[in-house]
Amino acid sequence: MKAPLYQEILDLCQTMAEASAVENETDYSTAHQVLQKLCQTNQNTPKDHPLQWEALADFTHDGDQALDIYQLALNCAEKLALVDSQASVLLAIAQRYDEFEEYDKAKEFAAQANAFVEKINSNELKVEISDFMSKLSI
Repeated sequence: MKAPLYQEILDLCQTMAEASAVENETDYSTAHQVLQKLCQTNQNTPKDHPLQWEALADFTHDGDQALDIYQLALNCAEKLALVDSQASVLLAIAQRYDEFEEYDKAKEFAAQANAFVEKINSNELKVEISDFMSKLSI
């Protein structure tokens, strides 16, 4: 991912996080819409990247819609063969299912994320997966 796109995604996420912290729905909504448009514009282009989709899903309140967006992120990560991204998205999906109290699905996706542990580079992600697996008692 090129630095300007990464920075734009990071800035939008920061705006949404800050707006959420002070319950400013207007700024949150505006930043979310900009990120959504960015994702749609980049979809199926050389700029398409799972990070943008995962960020959009992370900040999408509607759980079912978020899961659909995570699937787009996962498809993109698989297409680009980005192992860390695949594991990260699978973990995010597992966490959403855990929030929905759909523990079997949470365990299923956590196990899929865990299958990548030996191949991923991010130690932080490895710890997140391990901690989540422990939480689910897998």
